[in-house]
Amino acid sequence: MTVKLPYTLHTRYASIATAWSVILTPPIFLNLGLFYGLWYGKPDLDRTLVLTLPTAILGLFTAVATIDRVWKLVQRSSKYRPLDSSRYALDIFQWGYFAVLISISALISSALARRDADLDFRIRLLSLPTVVLMALVATLTLISLVLNLGGWRLPCRFGSVPKGNVLRPAVYYIVEDVVAVDGGGGVEYRGAFCARYESSDVFRRMIFEVSVVWMLWFYILAGLFAVLVFRLPVVVVYAVGWAGPFPLVGIMVMWTIFHVRARLADEREGLVEAERAPLLG
Repeated sequence: MTVKLPYTLHTRYASIATAWSVILTPPIFLNLGLFYGLWYGKPDLDRTLVLTLPTAILGLFTAVATIDRVWKLVQRSSKYRPLDSSRYALDIFQWGYFAVLISISALISSALARRDADLDFRIRLLSLPTVVLMALVATLTLISLVLNLGGWRLPCRFGSVPKGNVLRPAVYYIVEDVVAVDGGGGVEYRGAFCARYESSDVFRRMIFEVSVVWMLWFYILAGLFAVLVFRLPVVVVYAVGWAGPFPLVGIMVMWTIFHVRARLADEREGLVEAERAPLLG
């Protein structure tokens, strides 16, 4: 029997819109507005300061969002935490988020710390954070897919998945953690999502397929925008590097919505056929 998920997007459009506004506004509007406004509007300002301010403000927004999410996970109540996990274990998405933040921070810090006079190259380096994010997420997803196909069993609890189970594709952990914490689904959603994955072959295939497609798309986009950042005129690369991937990621979001709907329809059709089979027999 397929487990029904206790979550629907229809009642959460406002919260989803707010969350995406917080995600998109800092890198696109504040970051780009500050950089181009100061770089070309205030040519007398120290160039290193101009390069530092937009990323520093973006870092402030990121820190606030991170603290808020971690706070939800470490509260005494286990409402948001992975199933049967300790209070300070956080979740898989949060640890992956930390890995991305560390990688991007290292890139930005190394670019700002350069003492040479090649400002153009520093701007190009500071235009690569989204490339680093996509490449890292794609690589982590690739590792999860290889281990899942190989039947690698967990030596310890991994998020909500107990020791001894086969590692699941990256999209499984991303969806579970984001919906449970950021979407407010809580442990009820975690339990139902895990049960749905374990009870439905169609659902497991869907998670695997979505993981593969997003991995390939992120590798393609990371390669494409890395080339653009180092090939295009320096005046446009900051905007291209920071804002360019978002519309193309949006295309993948739309594909994911339609693909998931189609797979869930297949799942329902299969259940109907399974229920009719004894009667027909």
